[in-house]
Amino acid sequence: MQLYFDFSGYSDMAIGLGEMFGLRLPVNFDFPYKAGSIIEFWRRWHMTLSRFLRDYVYISLGGNRKGEPRRYVNLFLTMLIGGIWHGAGWTYVVWARFMASAS
Repeated sequence: MQLYFDFSGYSDMAIGLGEMFGLRLPVNFDFPYKAGSIIEFWRRWHMTLSRFLRDYVYISLGGNRKGEPRRYVNLFLTMLIGGIWHGAGWTYVVWARFMASAS
């Protein structure tokens, strides 16, 4: 819960400050703890980073177009890069592996 409130609070402040200066920033969290599944949770959590990783990392690596084994490698690498973004640690490597197998 602390991580959510930290990230969501900072995002809300950035969105509010952006609006004060006439900038329209995208919503970053969509009530992830109301999600009914881990996949829906992930889609609602940190949406701007997820979109960036999907569009510029996962799809650039080939996404799921090169077969199932390559898909899992691409998912793992994408999640690993997301973990490095948040501060590299072995827990993120494990998280990337878990998320790759859950998708």
